[in-house]
Amino acid sequence: MKQPVVLLLLTIAIAPVLAMGSPSAINMTCALITTPTRDFCAGFLSGDPAAVAATDARGVATAVVNTTANKAASTMRVITDLVDELSTCRMYYTTMAQSLSSVLVDFRAKRIDNATLEKAHQAMNQPKNCDTLLLEGKAQKNPFSKENGENDSLVRLAAAITSLLASKRIG
Repeated sequence: MKQPVVLLLLTIAIAPVLAMGSPSAINMTCALITTPTRDFCAGFLSGDPAAVAATDARGVATAVVNTTANKAASTMRVITDLVDELSTCRMYYTTMAQSLSSVLVDFRAKRIDNATLEKAHQAMNQPKNCDTLLLEGKAQKNPFSKENGENDSLVRLAAAITSLLASKRIG
């Protein structure tokens, strides 16, 4: 009950200052903020030239809404790029799955030859291709680096064992 009263009194006390304009519009506005923290509010807005130039709470609000809208648009571009890159990764993994399925068909038919080995090797670079694309592409985000690493290790193991079978070193 005390907090709403204190907040109301604080609002009444600073309202005339905000209405007249003040170089500390950021501090006055952030004093009323509890979520996110006042420190975040003041710290973030102090780095925004439009917020620094604001003379009242409306100017501060306009600055933060504009900055947030620009950040959202930038994030949407990253998402669009990431979706495109993930689509390409899906093609890489489709190639990998098809190659490995073909290797299994050869195993079941007791046919292990250079063609089988080639299929295993064709699957081998696909996780790395995806990893590289995600890290070096436009989005520069890799939401599943761990999975790519695990798949890369597994496919290399599968190719190595297939190579041993093809060379008849194990049987």
